[in-house]
Amino acid sequence: MKKILLAALLLASFQLAAQTSGYYVAAKSGLSIRENPDAASGVLGKIPYGTKVVLLEDDEEWVSIKTEGLSGYWRKVKYNNKTGYIVNSYLFPVPPPKALIKDMRGYISQLSVPFGSKLVVKSGAMNNVEEGGWELHKQLYKNGAEWHKFMGYEYGSDTYFLPDFTLEQAFLLVRMLPEFKEIFGETDEYPSTGKTYKKGEREYRIVVDKEEYEDGFSWIKKISVEFEDGAIYSFEMYQVDNQVVISFGSGV
Repeated sequence: MKKILLAALLLASFQLAAQTSGYYVAAKSGLSIRENPDAASGVLGKIPYGTKVVLLEDDEEWVSIKTEGLSGYWRKVKYNNKTGYIVNSYLFPVPPPKALIKDMRGYISQLSVPFGSKLVVKSGAMNNVEEGGWELHKQLYKNGAEWHKFMGYEYGSDTYFLPDFTLEQAFLLVRMLPEFKEIFGETDEYPSTGKTYKKGEREYRIVVDKEEYEDGFSWIKKISVEFEDGAIYSFEMYQVDNQVVISFGSGV
């Protein structure tokens, strides 16, 4: 029940954001605007990547749609003096990455600026890591985002905190950034169940931690991916209140 309530609260907050400040198109090929809330309906035009749109509120019941494993709704919008419907699964609460952005740290820097100096916490010395030395760097940004970098003996990781993102929006973002190209490609679907599969010579293991409810509602709590390529690489993504945490590390 707590998770369902949280989902409802998050949905309400995103609806409010849409009414006041709008969303941004995060589909690289653009987002089709259609005459009716139906994928077979006529196309009125295409809204380019990165365009800001404001969803229109009315008394119509939202029509659900699932694309690439993402659960969304057809939402009414006005663009270029044409009123139609778009799939809200491909909308971000902030501008999507610009063409030259290659990693999550660069994307956070696109959105905001650092808040204060970087915090460095140490134990031992990095030139003596074999005896347990490690360093943890933390940088807070003015929009509430954070970047943590951990460096230890034969292991390192980067962890990012993204405010106002849902888990599905964060998945779309991860697909766009070359930093994570070994985890999810641009055409990979949002995982809803765990599986083991091969990509080239590598074997990947995806674990999806979720809760199922009697009314058919499913709450995905965490997505984890692991593969080996000389080192062991681990990735995980999960939601905490109104922010998503993304961590990517490797070690031997």
